[in-house]
Amino acid sequence: MQHKALLFALVVLASVIVGLLAGILQFADGGQMVGAVKSGGVAFGVAMGLGMAAITWLKTS
Repeated sequence: MQHKALLFALVVLASVIVGLLAGILQFADGGQMVGAVKSGGVAFGVAMGLGMAAITWLKTS
């Protein structure tokens, strides 16, 4: 049970880092705040989806 929770926490943490980096890079490149928030949110969602898919695939194989 703890193994699943740790994997989930790892995916969430990695997704937050990816989202933050995407937002910061978008804003530092001269973008507006709204665009940076959207970029960060999309990056977080994609990273979260890919991470959960990878965990599911690893658990079934």
